[in-house]
Amino acid sequence: MNFPEQLPPVDHNYLSGDPVAFSALVKRYQSALFGFLGRMGIESAICEELAQETFLRAWINRARYDAEKASVSTWLFTIARNLALNHLAKNSRVVGHEPDFSQLTDTGADPSDQFEQHQSIARLRQALNTLSTDDREVIATCYTPEIKNASDVLGCSAGALRTRLSRARQRLSDALGQLDT
Repeated sequence: MNFPEQLPPVDHNYLSGDPVAFSALVKRYQSALFGFLGRMGIESAICEELAQETFLRAWINRARYDAEKASVSTWLFTIARNLALNHLAKNSRVVGHEPDFSQLTDTGADPSDQFEQHQSIARLRQALNTLSTDDREVIATCYTPEIKNASDVLGCSAGALRTRLSRARQRLSDALGQLDT
């Protein structure tokens, strides 16, 4: 997976407690974690808290990280996933965060095209929020490009992941169809 060039490289010095190296890790993954948590159906303010908690736990438990068992991204997204599932289990009300529309402004695009894009995103968010936590989890995990191995994050085999994703996509499609009626 290619990451944008402006992201600093991640080295494993953060395991020894190097705050500069850990800062680079945070800069590299904070946006991706925030987006992942948002796709899980968690509101923006809580996404921020959970992303911070993810990095705090990674810092505190850095000595327990084993590069032979998982990549750094898998480790971070697994922590974030567990925090998200705990949050969703405690809070049955799912809001879904507002998507970041900043990339849509100042693009010179036709305002009616921008409006349609806003409507499509709102419709997708509404449909996602009707899905079960399991379905949102698999969709969020599989559609986060920084997650290199979704089956590791979800703790399932590649075959089980394909099945879960196929079923979640079908339920999402059904939910979108229900919004049209």
